[in-house]
Amino acid sequence: MRQNPTCAELRGGSCVKISGASGSAFMEQFLTSAIRCYYEIELPRRSKSQKLWPLLIALHGYQGDKDSMMRVARRIANGNMVVISLQGPNQFFANYGRDNFIAPKDHRVGFGWGTTYKMQESVALHHRNIRALIDVAVRKYRVARSQVFLLAFSQSCTYNYRFIFTHPGAVRGCVAVCGGIPGDWSENPNYRHTRSHVLHIAATNDIWYSPEKNLEFRGKLAERAASLDFRFYKSRHRFPRAAIPHIRKWIEEHH
Repeated sequence: MRQNPTCAELRGGSCVKISGASGSAFMEQFLTSAIRCYYEIELPRRSKSQKLWPLLIALHGYQGDKDSMMRVARRIANGNMVVISLQGPNQFFANYGRDNFIAPKDHRVGFGWGTTYKMQESVALHHRNIRALIDVAVRKYRVARSQVFLLAFSQSCTYNYRFIFTHPGAVRGCVAVCGGIPGDWSENPNYRHTRSHVLHIAATNDIWYSPEKNLEFRGKLAERAASLDFRFYKSRHRFPRAAIPHIRKWIEEHH
């Protein structure tokens, strides 16, 4: 005799779960709610010029925020690009106190881009936000749609890679710093060869990505990117400031 299942079953679009003990059913539902996604923007020094400007959209890493990433991005742009630093939609307390979580004055709010829980929804939100920011920048700040660059650190690298390999003509270039490639690289049918150029900055002493793992990333990125510049910097898992001049030069050569 078939026993009552304890796993989820899809019936009519709802997730129906059966309790093995009581036999009662309960369903997982959802509602859709709009949220505000915040960003910082810096205009070029000569923003009143009639020329069209390149755009740099910067995304911070896990526990970061838009302000910390803007400090790095504006150094790269050097007053010659429209710079937008987008903040992750998920907030949480990071480094909360130093005495067993009972020193609230020491807490800091960090932000992230998503987890493995229903990750496809986090990815879809990221894609919508990138497209929306490009549209806003083109419409309001005289950005050239053909000169859009993405910059990411750590966690957000995989989100940007998902974007450029899903939307192969959306951006000119993608800069990834101390990050990885999507975990579904070989299985996701949405990933294609892209017209985006890629600059990948890896750290020699990265706690998350070993040199061997980074070399794997290099081989896979080279298969699908329009071009690949892959560089190691002597650093821990942090944004190597020594890479900023090369990132700036690379963007200038590609826009």
